[in-house]
Amino acid sequence: MDDVTLGHDFSLTDIRVATVEGGEAGVLVLKSNLLVAVLTQIDEETYATKGKWFLETGFGPLSGQHRNFNSLEEAVAWIGQDGDLPTARSTVDR
Repeated sequence: MDDVTLGHDFSLTDIRVATVEGGEAGVLVLKSNLLVAVLTQIDEETYATKGKWFLETGFGPLSGQHRNFNSLEEAVAWIGQDGDLPTARSTVDR
């Protein structure tokens, strides 16, 4: 993963997403340890989008939104603009 500037309380985890045979490069986007989005890197030549990042799915206020981004940094910055993203509640071990 490239060096990406993350907003406060954001973290990224590299993954493979089973959207095509062999999977696509992807990242889980977490804010305060809560999963808020899954991004995949487009690996096809269609529509000159190869190398761009696609919002496969978002959670909470990002639910139902799908769009392309020129870079992972641009995607994370866009996700971080949503002030309605949830924050983690403290949990108690039982």
